[in-house]
Amino acid sequence: MAYHLLEQPKTQEISSVSPTDSIVPSQDTVETKPNEQELSVAENEFLKDSTFLQHMSDGEAGFLYQKDTLKKIPASARRINIAIIGVDARMGTVSRRADANHIVSIVPDSGYIEIISIPRDTPADAGMRDSTQNKLTIVHAMKGTKAYLREAGKIAKVGPVKYWIQLGFSQAMGIIELLGQRDSKSTLQVLRSRKGLGGDDYQRCFNQGQYIRQMILRHFSKADGLMGEVLIRGGLAFMNSNLSVEGIKGLVYDLNKAGFPKDASSIIVRVRPETGIKYKVYNFNDSASIKQLKSKIERFNAFMAKKDSSYAKKSIDPAGKLNRVLNALAADTAQKPKKVLEQLHPYFDQHAWMQVRNEKERFNIRQRMGDYLIASFNKIGKPENAKWVQYVIDTEIEMFSGKSASKNQSKKR
Repeated sequence: MAYHLLEQPKTQEISSVSPTDSIVPSQDTVETKPNEQELSVAENEFLKDSTFLQHMSDGEAGFLYQKDTLKKIPASARRINIAIIGVDARMGTVSRRADANHIVSIVPDSGYIEIISIPRDTPADAGMRDSTQNKLTIVHAMKGTKAYLREAGKIAKVGPVKYWIQLGFSQAMGIIELLGQRDSKSTLQVLRSRKGLGGDDYQRCFNQGQYIRQMILRHFSKADGLMGEVLIRGGLAFMNSNLSVEGIKGLVYDLNKAGFPKDASSIIVRVRPETGIKYKVYNFNDSASIKQLKSKIERFNAFMAKKDSSYAKKSIDPAGKLNRVLNALAADTAQKPKKVLEQLHPYFDQHAWMQVRNEKERFNIRQRMGDYLIASFNKIGKPENAKWVQYVIDTEIEMFSGKSASKNQSKKR
């Protein structure tokens, strides 16, 4: 199928800079409801394995070991390589350090996906005099996305990487919530844990790759049809990317045509550079598993008498912080619109309100921020930018309400 993957330039965006955030969460957790969706290919992979069930019966977070299918992909096979870049920044600040690095390598004609997960400190040419700073995370910060894609492609060994998705902490929380895990904060703590689940940064990036894998296996069927377009369009507005809606729809079409996913081996996670480590595969599909994994990390923290890197040194109140920022700017939309734009655009690009747990508070903060930005853009004669702000808000609301509507319909059935 012919399609264009690259998104057209968005002249109406707030800023040429695409800041995303990654504020480290605090320790409090919220009880979540069991996942009500039908068992997926990914879940059956665990439930049919006696080793996993034995661990679960002890109240311990169970795991399998990675089973490499040794599937051979011809060197001439068409690949679409998409980098998923998780940047490390604080709420309202701009940072381009790549904290999470994954290449989703899609072989659409065969219906096969490889996820190449790369530890952030992997050596790479960042152009730094201090050789200890020449690593992949710094490449993205110092040399930009194009150089990052080139270096990541060399490490992954899957060919050129032309496409990318970039997201920060707030956006990641939103995507996790959209995928059915209401306690996105705990899920992200688990995925960011460096030592609590073993293996330091290598196991951590493998865990993140596995999460991506399991979510694709679980939710791929939703990417088709009218609701699929809502999710794709909303997702691209929610994150930063050079992908296009039509391009993603084309990939979905080709994968469906190839019968993807045939089984759990249709996606495999590999860590590069290779180390010989035997990676543990945890189940990230449901809230109960996440709760067990978080408990495992907290027991490790207690034993080591220190907090894992996925925990903040001090907690913050996201709603309080965002409301203080908005209150301080409330009178400036008429007299100082440029000040409003300068101070609010990092929060807006980050979708910082996704860190607010209370949905009513979250809605009000998003609406206020949107109103201030729209008024300020109109004040300086940039109505197209104002329309873009409204589009981002509208697509986000549609995307999340679509999820809720789908869940309600399944309950009625």
